[in-house]
Amino acid sequence: MIILLYGQPASGKTTIADALVPFFPHNTVRIDGDVWRDVTQNKDYSKEGRVRNLKGAFDMAIYLERCGFISLMSFVTPYDELRQYLCDKSNEFVEIYLSYSGDRGRTDYFAKDFEEPKTDCLRIDTSVKGVDECVSEVIDYIKSKTKNFNGNLD
Repeated sequence: MIILLYGQPASGKTTIADALVPFFPHNTVRIDGDVWRDVTQNKDYSKEGRVRNLKGAFDMAIYLERCGFISLMSFVTPYDELRQYLCDKSNEFVEIYLSYSGDRGRTDYFAKDFEEPKTDCLRIDTSVKGVDECVSEVIDYIKSKTKNFNGNLD
């Protein structure tokens, strides 16, 4: 299974993904966009750089899924074609879009060409919900969308 939390910078992706970790089994791998960029040393935020960065991370998640791991990912993921790529290649894919209103100090890092989701996914406005409420909503959504999940999300 691959779970992707995505949205603009400061939308809560890392915070919520980190808060989800205790609810998942030990075969879960957490992959965060900022950490991934540090590992790959890809600091190119052009469209080409973002595509290269995301494609590498997504291919790693697909590999891990095929090896029996759950990938819990938090990336900006501004392009619908890349989200669709991950969906098409994954055996079980859960998509969660996070948004917020206001200024959290990271607007300079926004992907100006961000494409809003076109798919049926969970959408959470983190400017009106706290972390615990978001985590609960994500867990309920994962339970409703997955067939063979063996983890204890109760």
